[in-house]
Amino acid sequence: MSRDDNQERTERWRRLLSDTRVGSGPRDAQVEDAAHRRLDERNDYSRDYDRIVFSSEFRCLHDKTQVFPLSTSDYTRTRLTHSIEASCVGRSLGHQAGLGLKAQGVDLDPSHLGTIVAAACLAHDIGNPPFGHSGEAAIQHWVGQRLSPPGEGRKSPFATEAEWRDLRDFEGNAQGFRILNRLQSRERRGGLRYTAAMLGAMSKYPRPSVLPGSRQKTKGVVSERKFGYFQDDLDLALEAFRATDLREREPGVFSRHPLAFLVEAADDICYAVIDLEDSAKLGLVPLERACELLDSVLPESTVRKPPPRHLETRLAQARARVIGKLIPQCVEAFVEHALDLEAGRTEQSLTALKPDVRAQLDEITGFTREHGYWSERVLQIESAGFKTLGGLLDMFALSVVAESPNAEERKLRQLLPLECFQRPEFAAADEAARRPPRRDEAIQRLTPYQRLLCVTDYITGLSDSRAVELYQRLSGIQLPS
Repeated sequence: MSRDDNQERTERWRRLLSDTRVGSGPRDAQVEDAAHRRLDERNDYSRDYDRIVFSSEFRCLHDKTQVFPLSTSDYTRTRLTHSIEASCVGRSLGHQAGLGLKAQGVDLDPSHLGTIVAAACLAHDIGNPPFGHSGEAAIQHWVGQRLSPPGEGRKSPFATEAEWRDLRDFEGNAQGFRILNRLQSRERRGGLRYTAAMLGAMSKYPRPSVLPGSRQKTKGVVSERKFGYFQDDLDLALEAFRATDLREREPGVFSRHPLAFLVEAADDICYAVIDLEDSAKLGLVPLERACELLDSVLPESTVRKPPPRHLETRLAQARARVIGKLIPQCVEAFVEHALDLEAGRTEQSLTALKPDVRAQLDEITGFTREHGYWSERVLQIESAGFKTLGGLLDMFALSVVAESPNAEERKLRQLLPLECFQRPEFAAADEAARRPPRRDEAIQRLTPYQRLLCVTDYITGLSDSRAVELYQRLSGIQLPS
C-alpha cells in the first residue's frame, strides 16, 4: 500500500477509535477531561472498562442465566463469569488484531484495541433479562398477547409501529445500549458517558427495531439479524455511531464497527467451548465425549498422547488449547478482511469467514444444545421463568399505563423505585423544586411507551432469583417474612 493509503486508513481508525464521550456537550467533555487528566493516568478506554466493572448492572449478572438457570453447582458459569471470560478472549483478539493492522501500515496503539474490545465484551450481555433468551421471549410473548399496535381499532399505548416493535420484539442488545447510556447516572444525558468507540464495538446490530419503509431484514446481513437500540434512545445511538463515522446505509441503519466483529468472535468462542465444558461438569454430557469433541478441533500434533487419565484435567486442558487455537484464526480473518471491515462492507461473522472454524463450532454447539440446553431441568426452569416474567408484566406494566389506577394498581406503582421514572430532561426542574416528584407525577409526565420501558428496565434489572422471589410474593405464593 502507498503512503497515502496508509495515512487514509490511519485517519479512518482515528475516527473509529473516537474517545468522544456520548451524551456530553463540548463544555461537559472539557471539564470532565481536564479533571481526569490531572488525577488519572488511565486512558479513556480503561475508564470505560472500570466503569462497567463497578456498575450495579454488571454485578447483577452473577445471578443471571448463561445456559443453566438457578444452578445449584458452584462450578457452573453465570452471565457474569461468561462476560469476564469473553472479555479475556476479547482483549487478546483486539490486541492481536491491532498488531496485524500496525503491520499493514496503520498507525495505532494495539493495546487500545485490546482494551476497547475487552470492555465491550464485559458489557455485551448487560441488558439480558432474567432467564436469558427465554426471558426475552417471555417479554415478547406478553407484549404480543396483551398490548395492541397502533391503528388497529383497539386502544394502544404506542404512538408508532416502531414503539410497539421495540417491545413486541424486545431485544437484550438494545437494553444493554440503554443501560449504558440512560440507566446509569440517570440524572444526566448519556448516563456514565462511555466512549463512542466502546459503544460501537459492543453494538452488533446498529439499527432500530423497524427498518426504513418497514422493509424486512435482509437475509445473510449479520448486522440486521436483530436490533440494537430503542426509539427512546435514538438520539444517543445516532450520536455514538456517527462519532465513529460508521457507514449509515439508510437513516438510522449503520454498518457494524469493525471491532464489533471481534466482540462477536469472543462471545462465539466462549459460548461454544465453555458451554460444552459446563454441560459435561453437570453430567449432561459424558466427560469423555466432551474431550473428544474439543480434541477434534485441535491439530493432531497438539493433542497429548496419552491424554491425562483424569478426565476433568483433560477437559480443562483441551478447552484452553482450543481457545488458544481459535483466537489467531479469528484474528487472521479480521486482518485479511480489514479493508472491507473498515469500509462497512463485511456482513459475515469472523468465524463464518473461516468455514472450517464455523463447522467445528457448529458441531460443538449442536451437541451441547441437544444434551445441555434442552435438558429436562433447563426446560422446566425456563418455562417457570416464562410465567414469572409474564406475571410481573401483568402486574407492573398494566398499572403504569392505567390512566385511573385502581387500589391494587396504585400499590403496585409504589413498589417500583422512583428512580425508574427519572429522566435527564426533568432533572433541572426537580432540582429547582427542591423535592423529588411524587411517583404519580413522575409517571404522568411520561408517554405510555416510556412508562412501559421503565417497567422493562426494572424487570430486566432483576436477577433470576430476585425475579422468582418477587413474583411469588406478589402472587401470594410466598409472603414476606
